[in-house]
Amino acid sequence: MKKIKIPLLTGLLALTAPDLLHAKQITAWVVDGESERQYFVQMEKDFNEKFAGQDVSLKIQPIPSYDDAIRAAWMSNDLPDVVMVDGPNMANYIWSGMLQPIGNMLDKEVIDQILPGVIAQGTYSPDNKIYMLSQGDSSVLLWGNKQYLDKAGIVVPKTIEDTWDYDQFTEVLKKLSKVDGVKWPLDFKLGYGGEWNTYGYYPFIKSAGGDIIDQKTWKADGTINSKETKSAINKMKSWIDNGYVVPATAGDNRFFGDKTAALSWVGNWMWRSHSQALGDDLVLIPAPKFGERSYAPNGGWGWAVPSSSDNTKDITTFLNFVLSADQVAKWSTVTGYIPARRDSIKMTPMFAEGGKAEMLALQAQKIAVVRPVHPAYPVITSEFGKALKNIFEGADIDTALNRAAMAIDDDIEDNMNYPPFDK
Repeated sequence: MKKIKIPLLTGLLALTAPDLLHAKQITAWVVDGESERQYFVQMEKDFNEKFAGQDVSLKIQPIPSYDDAIRAAWMSNDLPDVVMVDGPNMANYIWSGMLQPIGNMLDKEVIDQILPGVIAQGTYSPDNKIYMLSQGDSSVLLWGNKQYLDKAGIVVPKTIEDTWDYDQFTEVLKKLSKVDGVKWPLDFKLGYGGEWNTYGYYPFIKSAGGDIIDQKTWKADGTINSKETKSAINKMKSWIDNGYVVPATAGDNRFFGDKTAALSWVGNWMWRSHSQALGDDLVLIPAPKFGERSYAPNGGWGWAVPSSSDNTKDITTFLNFVLSADQVAKWSTVTGYIPARRDSIKMTPMFAEGGKAEMLALQAQKIAVVRPVHPAYPVITSEFGKALKNIFEGADIDTALNRAAMAIDDDIEDNMNYPPFDK
């Protein structure tokens, strides 16, 4: 097979200090995002200044088309010392042999401070080892327009424990639909598509007692099409059928643009747009529940180490630096993601107690639900997402979910049940 060469991009910062000229250099591949870029410039500078006298330096390489690039580099044995990994892809990478455990490289103090949802996302169940940890976490809640809520006489829940159940939330939507200026009570982000269909709506299924695959037997049939999963989907669809939800074709800014939507179910990445548009009228409301408790999505990009990396000493230095309380707080401040460390939350005014986005941090600490950590996840999410979209658009729920169950189980069977998950 002809080897595929991934072009190496120039580091964000040149190493010009005399102390660094002959240092052992470790290379880290990172996502090439606009919001992250500012942080990576600062991180590379901070690392190289801190460890200038310890014979190690850091080179950051932003990589476009990241997933394709990392898979191609794995095939051609061209992976760097450290990589970033999107949480849902981690299990497939591990199963393919791409990554090595990092738990033994991390200080106990680091692991003890990391949020449980972030630990769960980065843990591979067959060996119960940590392979990835994120600096930040994500969450989704209801963003509300206080003007419309007040006009409808709606009292907003202040705690996760007292959040609205399905009947209460449906009544809220009904009341909001009668408020002057409200065309749609809820922007449910039907137009997002892709991974959002699992990430954004999976918590409602978990809250109702359902799931998209049995996480002990790793069979989809009997779970993705269970009565609990169907009940949750039908409840969400009832909001669409009643005309309460912004159609997928109506655009993405009905809540914060023309303000024709009173509520929006979306994540922390919309903080800046929402707060700038609504100001003091912006209200953060905890995730509703369909059962005994509520759940909220979680997940994000994290740091991992390729199995080909053998520079353990310097990589250990890097991991403990990048996951330190100070760096996690800086990551959150720049990107708007929830700090992945408890102590870093206290250092970040936006998410700390009394902060304007405190509810997002509380959800990340208390009700984060991790998408199934399994090598077949790319197939699981693709099939579930297609089924859910079709159901929301009017397809028969039994037909759509049975078809998804068959496709997922066929993939798992075709891969001999993805050993060691077959045990």
